[in-house]
Amino acid sequence: MSAPSAQPSDFRPGGTVDVSLALAEYRGPWNERLAAHLLRRAGFGGSGPQISAVASAGMERSVSRLMHPGPDEFPTQPAGDISVDLRAGGDKRQRRNAIMLTQLWWLDSCLLTANPLQARMIYFWSNHFTSGIGQKGIAPQMMVDQYALFRRYALGNFAELAHEVSRDPAMLHYLDGIANRAQHPNENYARELMELFTMGVGNYTEEDVRQSARAFTGDTVDRATGQPMFNPRLHDDGTKTFLGHGGDLGGDDIVDIIMSQPVTARFMARKFLRTFVYDDPEPELVDAVAATFRQSGYDAGHLMGVLLRSNVFYSQRAYRALVKSPIEIVVGALKTLGATTVGARTIGAMAAMGQIPMQPPNVAGWPGGRLWLNTGAYLARLNYLHQLVMFKPAATDMAMAQMSSDAGLPPGMDPAVFASPAGHIAPPSVWLAGAAINDPISVGERVVDTVVQGDATPQQSQDILNYLGTDGVGNKVSLSVENFEEKARGGVSLAMALPAYQLA
Repeated sequence: MSAPSAQPSDFRPGGTVDVSLALAEYRGPWNERLAAHLLRRAGFGGSGPQISAVASAGMERSVSRLMHPGPDEFPTQPAGDISVDLRAGGDKRQRRNAIMLTQLWWLDSCLLTANPLQARMIYFWSNHFTSGIGQKGIAPQMMVDQYALFRRYALGNFAELAHEVSRDPAMLHYLDGIANRAQHPNENYARELMELFTMGVGNYTEEDVRQSARAFTGDTVDRATGQPMFNPRLHDDGTKTFLGHGGDLGGDDIVDIIMSQPVTARFMARKFLRTFVYDDPEPELVDAVAATFRQSGYDAGHLMGVLLRSNVFYSQRAYRALVKSPIEIVVGALKTLGATTVGARTIGAMAAMGQIPMQPPNVAGWPGGRLWLNTGAYLARLNYLHQLVMFKPAATDMAMAQMSSDAGLPPGMDPAVFASPAGHIAPPSVWLAGAAINDPISVGERVVDTVVQGDATPQQSQDILNYLGTDGVGNKVSLSVENFEEKARGGVSLAMALPAYQLA
């Protein structure tokens, strides 16, 4: 099948674009393929029923629901003890378990939340204002608190979030704000605030970095409570000059001055477009989105509402144009298969794919894009997806579970969950509901529709059909109750290995 049609041009790379048309509200056809596209970009994908519900509701109603998060019963804290001594000589098993519990809590929230766009924006902000669990003294609870901050501002005001992040304990540890004092200013946060978080390289000077670092002196963390605090004895109250503004500037003044720079809106507009629409957006589109963002007072919710309703978002160029990150691969597959919780083996699989949850590689975050598809990471994706599809919770090897228990699983955790990629997944009859189990054509069509919403070439569809209708050596076989589950699992595994499945 071809990609969905849209009213505007196909937005060819390198060409020009009519921005008024590109950002106008999409009024073209609506179907399950576009519903799935919306859920992949504004969440982490969707189960079959979730995609059908969005297709039935229509674009406007579906986007409105995503934009207005409702009550969410998902726990705001990980289950179990996540307190940990990060000092040298601390209990390594306790540290590992606390970090793992926190990572699983985050992955489960992405899988089970009633507010997928909110979860997606938490992921976006966490890869923008980066920190790393277990790194530089960042305890699991600090990361939980930082993610709570991102939840509050998920669709909120970017400028206000920048103020809050500047005094966030995890950030103060990660970029050495706790070592920033008048006698010895530390420039790490001041530099990254401009280079990676707001303006981009080339829009400030080294003197601006030095002056900004002076302004942020005194913002630190109370050792007794772990909460942010301002210590006036550590603050440089002398006159500073930053981006042409002078005075006894503090950290909040620095953020305000940065937000007054037109380049800030443009820097963020490009990042929003590259994350949610397509890579290498046209300059005129970046300018138009920047103007929208700045005119709204940096309202991220307003900007996301414009993008998710726009012609350009549903255009040929945007459809399946972004490479899925490992978390998108993992959570999307778990949703498709009806998983109820994420297993600890998924964390290891994600590491093999190049993404350890809550631990970006450096302050720049995960670069993403085609880098997700290097040979090793791509094979790790396919291996995980195949193992997940073939996973049968009832047949979990309890010897492996016992080995996991002996290795020191967190108290109260189900050993089977500790040893598995998921706590439970639905049977193939649920994944492929509606298919005639003795008809390979019916099953093959349902596999392709369920996994890639029909985005398979005729040859790819035929390959899946051939698998369903033959045995391991190529002899024809009939589908039946006896072999349906085995064949269905294999067919879904083949569909998840298709190139289209790697793209959001």
